Amino acid sequence: MRLITFGDSWVLGVGTEYQDGMSRADYENIAWDESKNCFRQLLSKSLGLENYNLSIKGSSNQTQFRLALNTFFSKDKIYPVTSDIVLWGITSVYRTELWHNDMSGFKSIFLPDNAGISKILATQHHNEKEEIKILGQQMRLWNSYFKSINVKNYWFNVFNDHSWDIEIDNLFFQNSSLLSEMINDHKDNDSYHRSIWEDPDRKIKIAKDLKLVNPISGHPTRDGHKTIADILLKEMQGA
Repeated sequence: MRLITFGDSWVLGVGTEYQDGMSRADYENIAWDESKNCFRQLLSKSLGLENYNLSIKGSSNQTQFRLALNTFFSKDKIYPVTSDIVLWGITSVYRTELWHNDMSGFKSIFLPDNAGISKILATQHHNEKEEIKILGQQMRLWNSYFKSINVKNYWFNVFNDHSWDIEIDNLFFQNSSLLSEMINDHKDNDSYHRSIWEDPDRKIKIAKDLKLVNPISGHPTRDGHKTIADILLKEMQGA
């Protein structure tokens, strides 16, 4: 019995063990450490499930969809069973990935950047509304797959209040985000949170003031992860 988790650094638990007053250097030394206090681990414990994690720091939605294909349809695939639960966090649409020959693998790309391929993609080949539309279609497709194998799956927006003109089943908080739920603020944000450490948007500032995310990278603190786990557990138990 597993809680299978997809998502970005918030789901992974980057920075969970931040302590007040940490220097940036000290924080970076512990930011990537696995923590039993991140919300996916707290949820797994509350539900009596083993956590099978596929979330990655800096992940794009494209990366997560690719990992899901590899996980469920490759030669070495795993077989979800009806006792499994899939929990999937939707991240910023200002990320993508491209194959990198020098790395012999895929590389995450943050948009926009002022140099190289990122600048070209951001200025010539990216449209926020179209990316969100495609994202909704992908979510509906995966809903159909999980329904066909009788596995429960749930979605949530991580830090942006994405909305769609089509109904998406199993989406927590309607079009609201986990960030909005954490700070209990459902008004429009003043800018799209692009998930870079220096993002200055209003909602992440509120979360920092409440000490639900740390002041260095804007990732959830221990208190933030506990709040998230409580919010998601309530949603899952009511689903």
